[in-house]
Amino acid sequence: MEQLKQWWDGLAARERRTLSIGGMALAVILFYFMIYQPIHDRTADLEREARNQQELSGFLAQATEELRSRGISPMPTGESRNGNGRGSDQALFALADQTARQAGLGRVLRRVEPSGQGGARVSFEQIAFDDLVRWLAALREQHGVSASVVTARRSELEGRVDVQLVLEAGS
Repeated sequence: MEQLKQWWDGLAARERRTLSIGGMALAVILFYFMIYQPIHDRTADLEREARNQQELSGFLAQATEELRSRGISPMPTGESRNGNGRGSDQALFALADQTARQAGLGRVLRRVEPSGQGGARVSFEQIAFDDLVRWLAALREQHGVSASVVTARRSELEGRVDVQLVLEAGS
């Protein structure tokens, strides 16, 4: 530190003034580019995002009112957005179990479990092939659910199969 003071004292008054002004200018430039500008840019980005969100909210409110005025009930919160009519509270595996039992397939239904992201793995033993096809068609038409993987083996009984399915919504 002593060497720096000696160096400073050894400078002419004009050189000291030039270095002082240059140092202050450098400090202002560093403050602007390292502190003020990033904060200002981030604030502007957040304000822009808030305006976009407000515009989107206004648009959605207007669209909801327009749907209501036309007698169309807007989708309630939590209802599935994939068009299959299932609410998010009813998982695909629950839908598969429920519809299989409603179709009279409960006695041949062996297992229904979740699979992957929102999918369902379903196993039937000795299901009549025609009943299986009807059930899959009803799932597709009424709920937008289809089988992405089907593994079937002929059963000992004529016209019956053992099947493992992977069901997915909107496939």
